[in-house]
Amino acid sequence: MIRVLLADDHTLIRRVVREILERAGDIEVVAEACTGREAEAQASETHPDVALMDLDMPECDGFEATERVLVCSPETRVVILTASQQEQLALLAIQRGAIGYLTKDIEPETLVAAIHSAARNEISIPGPLATRVLAHLRTLTLSGKIREVPPADFSQGAASRAFYYKVQQRLHGSALNLPNLSRPLTEREIEVLDLIRKGRKNREIAQELNIAESTVHKHIQNIFEKLHARSRTEAIYLLSSRN
Repeated sequence: MIRVLLADDHTLIRRVVREILERAGDIEVVAEACTGREAEAQASETHPDVALMDLDMPECDGFEATERVLVCSPETRVVILTASQQEQLALLAIQRGAIGYLTKDIEPETLVAAIHSAARNEISIPGPLATRVLAHLRTLTLSGKIREVPPADFSQGAASRAFYYKVQQRLHGSALNLPNLSRPLTEREIEVLDLIRKGRKNREIAQELNIAESTVHKHIQNIFEKLHARSRTEAIYLLSSRN
């Protein structure tokens, strides 16, 4: 049974999504949240397999909530479910640690399949959007710049004005260039990051390296601090781009 946390500030959306997922038979909605901070609290308490996260929520947005959920429940896979089809936001969500990005106009079958993919630790982005994300990533790689999301992208109410400005700030602050490391990674930290790259969970890393799970968590915190990374995905990317 796949255990899911639903995080969306609209009660109707949560109700509809719950019905869709629970009809699948092998998915159980174990918790709901209507704010980013509530999503963090629920994830800390229930440790779901998958968190289905909206981006535009009160208190803290889906980007920050994704980071918070992954800190308190590292084994949870976050899938974004939002109204925006912007490839910039999809890429930013992945950088923050999300494993999937879906828009709210998808078919129910696609949503269920995405939850299954996330539970298997497989990325899930619908085909057309995935193509645009890759094209955008290539553009960023070639130019070394983060392009601003134009205001017209939100003209149909896909996000609130406050959320739009927060997105702009995040995009401007999301430099993909790796900063110079004042403290290099230790041999053990490199081992931990390599196992993260292979999809190992904290418990599995602890068993493989014969160390305590709390020690693994501390190594990961050190890796994030040294690489200036906000998620496992970003840490892997930053280390790869440095080599």
